[in-house]
Amino acid sequence: MAKNKYNKTCRFCDDQIAYVDYKNLKHLRPSTTKYAKIVPKYYSGVCLRHQKMAAKAIKRARFMALTPFVR
Repeated sequence: MAKNKYNKTCRFCDDQIAYVDYKNLKHLRPSTTKYAKIVPKYYSGVCLRHQKMAAKAIKRARFMALTPFVR
């Protein structure tokens, strides 16, 4: 499927990731801004199911001190 400005595909669905783990930081980095804020799903193009899992994983990674709360 072609990716363009209006039709984004979920990168987690494309990689066939069933569960977004808080320890896998390479999947969580694109879901945060340079100020460590969580990117909304309409910017990232992630589906609702994976957006909720990614947000929960980012919050868990912050609590475990794997990612910062603020940069």
